[in-house]
Amino acid sequence: MRHPRFRFAGAGCAAALLADGHILAARSILAERGHAQLLIPMLSDLLGEASLAFGDIDRFAVTTGPGSFTGIRVALAAAHGLALGTGKPIVGVTVFEAMAATTPGVASRLLVAIDSKRAELFVQMFDPKCAALTEPAMLPPDAVAAWVGHGALTLTGDAARLVAPHLADMIDNEPETWATQVDPAIVARLAQDRPIGPPPAPFYLRAPDAVPAKAR
Repeated sequence: MRHPRFRFAGAGCAAALLADGHILAARSILAERGHAQLLIPMLSDLLGEASLAFGDIDRFAVTTGPGSFTGIRVALAAAHGLALGTGKPIVGVTVFEAMAATTPGVASRLLVAIDSKRAELFVQMFDPKCAALTEPAMLPPDAVAAWVGHGALTLTGDAARLVAPHLADMIDNEPETWATQVDPAIVARLAQDRPIGPPPAPFYLRAPDAVPAKAR
């Protein structure tokens, strides 16, 4: 199975091509904006490196958020367009799930903290096998300790540095193990065996800063 994956939920654009459990090619570009212009050329280069075409893909995997509204919309629109053009399905993976699976050596609870670029953080708890223990939440950094409760935990995510000072001695892993970017190869692997369902929708934890005129 081949699974290109597109990510625009953060300050970057990344994709990987997976076939039979092996990564054939991968690309990653750090960029705060311009994802719509970067996407298709990057994917075309990725497929060219593997001597494949879009029609050769069995399924498309895409991160659904949480993250920047523009990035999520670009990623999902691209995935939906490619799926429509090729007749192939899409599988959605949350940024929480991808960050959790990127973090090695979890011996206790795993807290994934994602930077929302606002006063609150996006957080979710997982067990050592990356199964969700809580629903996602949006909390200020100084409220996270009360939310997670007592006991040791492994910390990860691009907002780990923001919440760590509020968790005292609860953290059992070092800062160098905190994932700061989603690994597209991890997303591809997470998506490869998931059941095919309805096309994924964007996963938001807060309302958009701007809304269409009709919705105001």
